[in-house]
Amino acid sequence: MKFSIITITYNRAHLIEETIQSVLDQTYQNFEMVIVDDGSTDNTKEVIEKYIEEYGDKFRYIPHKHVGMLNILRNIAIENATGEILTILDSDDLFLPTKLKEMHSIFSENPDVNFVFHNLQYFDKKRSLDPPFYNFPGSFHKDALHEILTDKILGYPVYSMRRSIMKEIGGANEEVTEGQNEYYIKASVLYKIYYHDKVLTLMRRHEQNFTSEFDIAHTLDALKTYNALRENNLLTKKQYTMATNIVNYRVARYHFKNNENARALENLNDIFKRSSVFDIRYVKSKILKYVPYFRK
Repeated sequence: MKFSIITITYNRAHLIEETIQSVLDQTYQNFEMVIVDDGSTDNTKEVIEKYIEEYGDKFRYIPHKHVGMLNILRNIAIENATGEILTILDSDDLFLPTKLKEMHSIFSENPDVNFVFHNLQYFDKKRSLDPPFYNFPGSFHKDALHEILTDKILGYPVYSMRRSIMKEIGGANEEVTEGQNEYYIKASVLYKIYYHDKVLTLMRRHEQNFTSEFDIAHTLDALKTYNALRENNLLTKKQYTMATNIVNYRVARYHFKNNENARALENLNDIFKRSSVFDIRYVKSKILKYVPYFRK
């Protein structure tokens, strides 16, 4: 079983060597690493070519003009992948040594498993580790669409999937900027999702990871994904309403925090137009601290 590790990079020459080394340190060695470079202006190319010279076809470097659209670049990487299993690794994150071995065990021992994600930890400049991100009681293999739509499972780049399912779920929506949760959603519509309750990826913490602006960009990306899935009848009306209400609530909260009340009310009105009385009361209770209007 061969793994294709999909990595998109842009001006990460100072970080990607550590990422590549974490791949080379894997206890399971049947892999290729497909790196698509989004027009880096630093010495990323030279760094990667050094590994190609030493390790040959274990590393593939695909330069691309700068587009800043992760989904476009990820589609290119997947189209060029040759492995049976596609595994996502951001160009500043790190695999722990048994990552591929444990993914191999899950996929080879469970032919009905098509999509796997696992636990993770953030680390910072001082190499301090946060606690494991998820606190689920253990591993599971189940229908997880509800958990994904309600943000109990987030679209972190710690997932692997069989390349064979690409025919059914299709490539990433290239109108979406980031699309980190898109494959989670599309896979969960069609298959059960496997969660492995072990930390196998360390995610590098950047200040941008935790800004409201960064979070809202991902939230709006999710809305585009939900719209496309609903148009293709892959989400029921109830699922679509629930998911888009969560998006509109998060966007409204962001606008209220930034004193953009008129824009926030537009998002709340979208919720109110298609929600039950119970849902409206729930949203109002959550938003009270941001807008005095609701206290009247």
